[in-house]
Amino acid sequence: MVRDSKLRAPVPRAAAIERRRLLSLIATTAADVPIVLISASAGYGKTILAAQWSAQCERPTAWVSLDRRDNDPLVLLTHLVYALDRLEPVAPELLEEFSSPTPRVEFVLPAMAEELSRLSPFELILDDVHELSGPRSLGVLGFLLEEIPLGSQLVLVTREEPDLPLARRRIEGDLLEIRADRLALDPDEMRAFAASSGAPVSERFLAMIRERTEGWPAAVALALRAADKPASEDAVAQGLQGTQREIADYLFETVLARETERRRTFLLATSVLRRMTAPLCDAVLGTTGSSDTLRELERSNSFVVPLDDERGWYRYHHLFGEFLRAELQRRHPELASVYLARAAEWHELDGADPDEAFRCAHECGDLARAGRIAQASSLGLLARGQFETLRLWILDCTDEEVGADPQLAIAAAWVFTLLGEAEKAERFVLDAEQGDLDVPSADGATSVRSALANLRSALAPRGIHQMLADGEFVYAAEREKRTRWLFGGCRAIGIANVLLGRSDAAIVALREALMLSDDDPELAYPRVVCLGYLAFASADLEAWPDAHKWGREAKALVAEHRFDNTMSAAVAYTAKAMVLVHDGYFHRATEELARASGLRHLLRSARWLNADIELRWADLSLDLGDRLAAMEHAVSARTVLNGYPDPGNLPSRLAKLENRIGRAAELRLTPAERRMMPFLPTHLSIKEIAANLHVSPATVKTHFAQIYSKLGASTRSEAVQKMEQLRL
Repeated sequence: MVRDSKLRAPVPRAAAIERRRLLSLIATTAADVPIVLISASAGYGKTILAAQWSAQCERPTAWVSLDRRDNDPLVLLTHLVYALDRLEPVAPELLEEFSSPTPRVEFVLPAMAEELSRLSPFELILDDVHELSGPRSLGVLGFLLEEIPLGSQLVLVTREEPDLPLARRRIEGDLLEIRADRLALDPDEMRAFAASSGAPVSERFLAMIRERTEGWPAAVALALRAADKPASEDAVAQGLQGTQREIADYLFETVLARETERRRTFLLATSVLRRMTAPLCDAVLGTTGSSDTLRELERSNSFVVPLDDERGWYRYHHLFGEFLRAELQRRHPELASVYLARAAEWHELDGADPDEAFRCAHECGDLARAGRIAQASSLGLLARGQFETLRLWILDCTDEEVGADPQLAIAAAWVFTLLGEAEKAERFVLDAEQGDLDVPSADGATSVRSALANLRSALAPRGIHQMLADGEFVYAAEREKRTRWLFGGCRAIGIANVLLGRSDAAIVALREALMLSDDDPELAYPRVVCLGYLAFASADLEAWPDAHKWGREAKALVAEHRFDNTMSAAVAYTAKAMVLVHDGYFHRATEELARASGLRHLLRSARWLNADIELRWADLSLDLGDRLAAMEHAVSARTVLNGYPDPGNLPSRLAKLENRIGRAAELRLTPAERRMMPFLPTHLSIKEIAANLHVSPATVKTHFAQIYSKLGASTRSEAVQKMEQLRL
């Protein structure tokens, strides 16, 4: 869900002066410049200038306020697309992409480029660009720099120099830069600022503070606020010395000291919040009346910025907020965690902003609450493709913090499982096992113990029988209440039985898993794996119609939910390749196998899955006549299985595979003959085989004769019989 206030320019405070000089500069100098960079430290009025430019710009304007969560490229792209949609409706399929369970960045970028080129000239303002540090989100901004169409303009507002490729634009004259020297107030603007703020100050005082602040707007505003009496002018001016930080500290202390005790308490307590709304402030303070206080602060120009037209959400001016937090830490260090804990509780109950809920819980040291929030949010985030958001939460924590709470450790283990980092995932499984597990799990499982067993069954670090035991535990724990995690128990039982060679039992469990997940889109990802393993189990029983059905459904689900570059897709593509080989569609099977093996890096976190799929790829490679590829997959499987406890039937399958590879080598088939060999057991005619391979029927006959000779057969049926005897 896009937070509406992120897509609106902030409402200028009553005392904010109109920066006519700079607005004129942008309107004239930057009329045809595609990129404007407004860059300076806090307190220079960058956002207010951009908002004023937005209000008077003749082109339609879109606004996005960035924050740390936009380091998830999917979140950032969502905000950008919805901002563009406010200018002109974008293509329905682009919006549909974001409403899908797993939007694809690789689809959105070219579609967005097409939309940018189609739109009438516009203004796109990105505020707080310094919040972006993730390379993928910075890559999205780099993409915008290249794709901004002629006649449109991209405005970047930042406190720090962005890590973006701007040098070429600067050389080519495509960049207007407005930095601190231009943002500093000149004498006329200072007079206008003083008049708008209602401060009865002298020209002498204005000259003094301009000299000492060098026109820094935040310091000027605070000085005007502090000097509301003529007698205080000299004292205020004399305090303006040293660095900007020292000036700010002096002036902020002067301002804070002049507030009532009630307002001072409000300011310090709410400084822990990134965004404020009256009910949240009431919760933090343990009182009522915050709505009136927020309006009072806005009217008195106390550096409170409304974030929407309805005055529902506010934030402090960045510099003022930084000062208040430092002052809270200096005066009442024990209270910061109290206020953060109350904010975390409010956000957890509200549920609209899990990112802020997690931040508050983590910063106050409430790791149990942080774990609950992560566990409750993880499946939804992963199902929506917002993996990066969950990853950032975990990376904000130390390994020790993650290991201190079992639910936080479980969420982290899922993250590292999807990253393919088996060692870290297994470490956090061990950490989770040390915690209190007999309490309800925030993800809806009947207990944390059951949620942990579900995770462990997916990783199976202790082998296949433990996977089966974990699955049976989850099934028993969730059966009475029929929670969604009953599916997890069936999934684990089914896959474990496939890996133990019990295909009949596997099919029963996996079919139940499909029934349980049929109406739950958040379970689509593991459902693909279940379909793939149903296809494998059916093939083991020679039930090829069923294998076709499950393989087809697995691949269709991958396409429907855009799981193309995921671990589950590797399973689906492998199942599809298997049934294509059985049907003799070797060219298409080769394509599916190549698509599957391109996802090998995603299989590393689960050793059972890695080894099993490598073995299946090796068998398929042999079926397709590629002995070298089969050998490579066999070596990979052996490496993965080395030291893996209780690997089920995987070692025996590896031994059979290596024997099969050896027998194929003994025949000394040429590469051309190996290409022909998979066609022998099919019902395709010589002419049809030739068409498949793009060779002449005579060539097929020649190679078949050579294969017969090496197999010691005189007919095609004898050759097939020999191949079956040799398990080729």
